[in-house]
Amino acid sequence: MKFKKTLFILLFLPSFLFAQHTIKATFSPAKDFKWAILYKNTPTGTRYIAQGKIENGNLTFSLDSLAEKGVYKLVYAAPQSEYNFDIIYNTEENIELTFNTNDGAIFQKSSENILLNNYLNEFIEIGKKIETAYSQSTIDKNSIIKLYHQQSETQKNYEETSTGKLVNHFIKANHPYIPKEYESPKNYIENLSRNYFKHINFSDTVLQSSNFLIEKSLAYILGIIPEGADKLGAYNNNIDTVSELTTKTSASFQKSFLETLWQKLVYYKLDTTANYLAERHLIPIATQFNDTVLALKLTQFKNLSIGNVAPNFSWETFENGNTKTHQLTDLAVAENYILVFWSSGCSHCLKEIPKLKTFVNTLNSATYKVVAIGLEDSSRNWENEIKKYPEFINVIKLKKWDNSVVTEYGLTSTPTYFLLDKDKKFLARPNSLEELTEFVGNQK
Repeated sequence: MKFKKTLFILLFLPSFLFAQHTIKATFSPAKDFKWAILYKNTPTGTRYIAQGKIENGNLTFSLDSLAEKGVYKLVYAAPQSEYNFDIIYNTEENIELTFNTNDGAIFQKSSENILLNNYLNEFIEIGKKIETAYSQSTIDKNSIIKLYHQQSETQKNYEETSTGKLVNHFIKANHPYIPKEYESPKNYIENLSRNYFKHINFSDTVLQSSNFLIEKSLAYILGIIPEGADKLGAYNNNIDTVSELTTKTSASFQKSFLETLWQKLVYYKLDTTANYLAERHLIPIATQFNDTVLALKLTQFKNLSIGNVAPNFSWETFENGNTKTHQLTDLAVAENYILVFWSSGCSHCLKEIPKLKTFVNTLNSATYKVVAIGLEDSSRNWENEIKKYPEFINVIKLKKWDNSVVTEYGLTSTPTYFLLDKDKKFLARPNSLEELTEFVGNQK
């Protein structure tokens, strides 16, 4: 009987031991959200926790007793690196929130997340009031001093209220520069910039395990531009400042952080700035870690950046009984060239290349010329397919994915498009035929 009782307890133990807290989210408009993934953040990445379908805008994740205190990331669309938000979980309470792309996450339950949101909202409001006060034709110094005082008291109160909580890390790190006496607009802005990172500890593992450091660094890099300074030069100087701060952290975090920062710059199409970060700081770290994959990715991106000359390649044609060799760099038949890498064995390509032909036929052939590069295992199917596209310059590259053009052009799928000018410099790297047609339409 004792054995049966023990077995009964063991069988039913998980139902009350492991089911602890939940994260409930309501997304709107419901039709725009289909799925979500929950991760636990770490200083150098994320750990998968669960995934779920969003039904009628509603989603629930159950967290068991083994779920750790810390910062979690909820991903709601692709690319995952952009469509996500952080959630503080203290292992003591359920979390409920609503989300839409305009307002972000608004928490109904979760003392720490609500505290952080309230803190940020109050500081945004005070910041707006200071900006308005400074923009008046006649500046009321006493009003501005009162706003300084309000800022100081608000910061102090929130730091005291959050003592001992995870959210305290973010509130203390977000401590802005607050003057003790009136400062002119020029001096105030200079001091804001000079003291931007004063309260931010890049070695804080809680901050490292969130979007905070990346978001604050991006705001600094793109927002702190001295009056009269060259924008790109200022971006580079700001990157140097941020990178210097990461040298005080572990090498693994520094690598992870700078790679994420590079990805953000790429996403926002700041190629020149991303390449500076890669060349000056990230490639040396990748080399230090012997991370050849990362180093190659960074180098490929730089080589394919807008304004750079496209990697050259050659092909042969058989004309009048003779073999003739051609070079991409020698082409002089149009003002722009559309490169499309495709394959006769790619079903998606076979559907899309005819659409490309239809589109190109609406363009002036002296203005746009298609160079279609077939990545093939053999020439048999390719030779049949290209008969449909006599207006293209058709090039075959055998060995398919093992051909050197795959590496040189950073190809990962077909079809892949590039748009070049008459000098074979990159004008655009469209992600789809739709993007290509839109870009060409805008160019026209």
